[in-house]
Amino acid sequence: MTSISEKLLRKGIDIAGDHVVTDLRVGLAYTAVEVSGKDVGLAYTFRHDIGGTCTAVREAGKITGKPARELIGWIEQSDVLSRAIGLATLNALLQPYLGGSLGEDFLPFLRIGHKDKVGMVGFFDPLIEPVRQRCAELLIFERETSRGNGLLTPEDIRSRLPDCSIVILSATTLINRTFDHIMKYVRGAREIVLLGPSTPLVADIFQNTPITYLAGVKILNGGKTLQVVSEGGGTQRLTASGAVKKEVIASRK
Repeated sequence: MTSISEKLLRKGIDIAGDHVVTDLRVGLAYTAVEVSGKDVGLAYTFRHDIGGTCTAVREAGKITGKPARELIGWIEQSDVLSRAIGLATLNALLQPYLGGSLGEDFLPFLRIGHKDKVGMVGFFDPLIEPVRQRCAELLIFERETSRGNGLLTPEDIRSRLPDCSIVILSATTLINRTFDHIMKYVRGAREIVLLGPSTPLVADIFQNTPITYLAGVKILNGGKTLQVVSEGGGTQRLTASGAVKKEVIASRK
């Protein structure tokens, strides 16, 4: 079975053409890549997993001007920061292909009812109460369990996630290589949304996966996006500044 990393890599190589990387920003919340002086893409920065060395990116100072297809290959590197740079490069290349938006809010499409058990993989604080008010039970799986009360660990996914009829899944799973593992435990779910600015908003990448909706961002202002990332801003600042707009697409016809 083809891994999600292989699918991301294949898509990136197919559309890379002669594009080059013209800017790279590794921020505290997100990593941003600009290609050919125009399109910008984002991916989450796992800043706590980068390590304690003074050099986070080994090729720093030599990345601008590299072919985009070379950085796409970083999706399969062993460290999370290189994979984030690779995914951000892919998301930049995908910007001209975005279409079919259903709006900004994915919750209405999930049709959450009072009998549904919802699994949330990743801690999405603004969504917790709106989801909890709609469903029978909300299970939140989060590595940093100190972020809230009653959080489950990633190790609980194996036993608890298969019971969920709806799943909200962080797109950071594409970076930390947990996506394929988690997919084994969601096939009984009615709706599964992949969520966050790291999400590649192109449905064909997720063919033959259980994902039903993709909820990410479209870049409206590349320069502002680079600035916000450089200044340590996250999703709220990116949207409030007008740099990006949330978009939802269906990943199944």
